[in-house]
Amino acid sequence: MKLEIHILAHDHEDKLPWAVGHYLSLGAKVIVHDGGPSFTLEVMGAETRKWDTGGQLNDELAMNLKNECWKGTEADWLAVMDCDELLYFPKGVEETLSTYSRLGAAVIKPHGYEMFSDEMPNITRPLIEQVKHGAPDNKWYGKPVLFSPKKVAESGFGMGAHESRPILHSGRELYVGSGWPQANPPTYLLHYHQIGPIEYVARRYDETRTRLAAINEKHGWGNFKKGLEHAQEKRDYILPLLRQVVG
Repeated sequence: MKLEIHILAHDHEDKLPWAVGHYLSLGAKVIVHDGGPSFTLEVMGAETRKWDTGGQLNDELAMNLKNECWKGTEADWLAVMDCDELLYFPKGVEETLSTYSRLGAAVIKPHGYEMFSDEMPNITRPLIEQVKHGAPDNKWYGKPVLFSPKKVAESGFGMGAHESRPILHSGRELYVGSGWPQANPPTYLLHYHQIGPIEYVARRYDETRTRLAAINEKHGWGNFKKGLEHAQEKRDYILPLLRQVVG
């Protein structure tokens, strides 16, 4: 079962070694789209491709790349991810993907979790082994990023990939939104933004806000609150719901 992962390296590039290492450990082919210009990537056996972002965070460019970067693949299953997102297969990647294929699935909507740690994990160890607790969040992180290119001709991701309108090779059009069933057997999408001291997370929010493209500001895409305020809001949501997610 061939799994291919595309990672957009346009923000949170400090988490990139964790992401690449995680997917390589699953036996996946990993392709990193280097959004520079602040860094150049040759990462642990991953294929790298340049991606011109103009030094900005532009969600429209990211959406377009997610919908085009995988074309021509020979993979059985494929996902397009951000640096701070890890797919986790509780029943194992081969068993899970083989079951989806046997069931004739085209698009998988994972169970979403916002992971949390008040300490910065060690970059030399797998992130999934260090940060195992999180809060369920299917609104933002149950994103339909995993699909079969054998069945899907156009991925049809919307802004932020929170929903999609894929077109199958048969010509059938789908809408994968809030009503689409969560993956069974389960696949989890673990979002690792809220890791490290709150001051670190807040600083990253503030840095991100200064790089937002004009089109993001025009449409209100992204976070526009002060970093510390937004980081505290996130923690206020996460902490009461915190549970062990990774076994």
